[in-house]
Amino acid sequence: MKLLTIYLSFIFFGFTYASGGYVRHKKGDYIGMACTTALVATFCKVKKGNCACTDINALGSYVYCGYQEAQSEKDSKAFEDYLIESCDGMTRAKMEAAYENVTNYLVDSSTVHGFNKTQVINYPIYYNKKTFKYAYASNRDRWQNFDRAVAWGGGLMGFWALLVLFGGVDHWFSRFFPTFSMRIKSSVGWWSGIRLLRKYITLPALLNNKHMTRNFMQGVIPTRLETIVLCLFFCLVVISEATNIHFLPNDTIWADKRIQLSRYVGDRSAVITIFLMVPTYLFAGRNNFLLWITGWKQSTFYTYHKWLARTTIFSAFTHTIAMLMNSIWFNKIHTRKDTAWWRWGSVAMVCGGIMFFQSMAFLRTACYELFLYIHILMAVFFLCGAWIHLESFSYGQWAYAAAAFWCFDRFMRIARIASMGIKTAQATIVSDEILVLTMPHDFKLKKPTPGSFGYIHFCKSWLFFQSHPFTVLKDEDGTIKFLIRIKNGVTRRLYSRLLNEPDNSCQIKVAIEGFYGEYKPAFAYDQVIMVAGGNGIPGLYEYISDIHQKKLAGNSKTKFIKLYWVIRNWHSLDWFVDELKALQKYDFIETVIYVTKYHDGKIGSRFDTNSTTESLSEGDSKHDEKLDDNEKVNSIDTYPWLEPIVRELPHVIFKDARPNLPQLLRQDIEESGGQDNIAVMTCAHNAMCDDVRKTIAHEAGEPRGGRIELFELLQTW
Repeated sequence: MKLLTIYLSFIFFGFTYASGGYVRHKKGDYIGMACTTALVATFCKVKKGNCACTDINALGSYVYCGYQEAQSEKDSKAFEDYLIESCDGMTRAKMEAAYENVTNYLVDSSTVHGFNKTQVINYPIYYNKKTFKYAYASNRDRWQNFDRAVAWGGGLMGFWALLVLFGGVDHWFSRFFPTFSMRIKSSVGWWSGIRLLRKYITLPALLNNKHMTRNFMQGVIPTRLETIVLCLFFCLVVISEATNIHFLPNDTIWADKRIQLSRYVGDRSAVITIFLMVPTYLFAGRNNFLLWITGWKQSTFYTYHKWLARTTIFSAFTHTIAMLMNSIWFNKIHTRKDTAWWRWGSVAMVCGGIMFFQSMAFLRTACYELFLYIHILMAVFFLCGAWIHLESFSYGQWAYAAAAFWCFDRFMRIARIASMGIKTAQATIVSDEILVLTMPHDFKLKKPTPGSFGYIHFCKSWLFFQSHPFTVLKDEDGTIKFLIRIKNGVTRRLYSRLLNEPDNSCQIKVAIEGFYGEYKPAFAYDQVIMVAGGNGIPGLYEYISDIHQKKLAGNSKTKFIKLYWVIRNWHSLDWFVDELKALQKYDFIETVIYVTKYHDGKIGSRFDTNSTTESLSEGDSKHDEKLDDNEKVNSIDTYPWLEPIVRELPHVIFKDARPNLPQLLRQDIEESGGQDNIAVMTCAHNAMCDDVRKTIAHEAGEPRGGRIELFELLQTW
């Protein structure tokens, strides 16, 4: 019920308006507007609002026009409602009395000698039917332009709501009924249409089999499915801003064609922009509730956020140019440019333009922290500018909605940090490439699930305001730890500090904002293939532990796990050796480690001993038996420094060079049998993840009884 409530709230969000904002006009409203124009005369010396509210002759002439043009009782009532809303103290009885009285006194102004429409008269007149016709069409087209904009805006929100509905149903059905869900997916997997859909649409990268690999501008290209979604949405935006806009001859509001069309385009794009603005802010949040509904990766929503933001800026730019040209052609720029709504609208547009260019991937990756601070500052001023601009036209509630999503996200970030408190972590350099942060845990707001990550704030001077996501690893002793690769920025600063500490280790204060990441039901699959690279191993290890616990409870179908881990040097084993040793107690897993610099012999301090070639233990012999004839060359007889590694990790197969992932995956899938459901999980180097995606997309299109699913844990944005 909670999920349904959230979903319905979102899908109808585009149709929910504050009382002071959008109003859908009825036919009676258009009649009332047109009658004001069709009464070509002056009834009041000082015109404030509708003269029919205060002058009996104007009222009689006005209601006569309205009742004559109303073609049904419904239209008459709508016309009366329009006048009642316009005039304080106006009643239907007054209007009916004025109509009955005026019919005997109406004058045709064309028969009055010397009639001047600018001079005040004291008698009722007939309305100009030809002028009424043009005025009615003019007001109808003007306000229906807003109606169409709102309808299209609601439809654009419904587009995302529909995707969220499909994603949510699939996600929660798989969570609550994993076996039944798997049975259904396996059954439909036999259909050739579904296989082709997965092979060519839902699984592959867009072009050149590259999704995670950064392009020449250092950006990440969306997957083929994400690209289709974005292209469809962009086409809908273009259609929403370009259709049903046409020139109306004899328009009584904007007679000039350029002024009229520029105003229609400006108004339409303005309304579409404020619709786009809200999900743009929503998708940017770490605490976006749609993450919980759909189970999609945070990087997926960030992809949609980036392209939604660009579309929003394009739409706002369309509005800006259209209204600027309208002001020039209408000779209104000298009066409009001094208004608050013009100035703050300009502020919002400038800030949006800065964000558009500043968020380009090559600038963002060059100095991420500077990008982030500027981006946040510009987003604040964009929202403030949009709020003041929209408030002048009674559309400020849209800015409130965007601000509400953003403020909620920031509040939840603080709440997550507060729930964890300030922690004392033991920071240690291992193998001169990894910082290991170990700390006790007491989860209050959210317990970490396999693959979860948290944002770490280092409580030292201004570095506290920097936060970076790292995968959490739970130890059996009740502590948690983060394995952080040393790069530039805050990790390099911490590394330099630890170099001066005894044993390259010391205690530091940290704050953790967590935990994020959606759980994947790997336990529901018959076989699981895991591909890790470098420090992408912790999340996959947590899934192995989770599957083990569920097997003990009788809740897992997994029969076998194949773990591939690719590292560059032998010393990388040091920071994960305890977890590798723990895998020995699991009889359902085979661990294969590829060392790309196998022959360098750069082992870490954990295995660096002065021992020479000694007789192999029973565990060492078992390891050697797993090697084929070519691999035995690289055994302990050739490399004596391998002995302590093999002695501690007899269950692990070590191989030379880089793995041929497509070949390995195809071989594992063939050996699994056609009826087994297979989950392939990756958290590795970008190119490795792309190789896995390419292979799985091809294999998913082949006819087989079981289902192959890809779970990409790597988050890139």
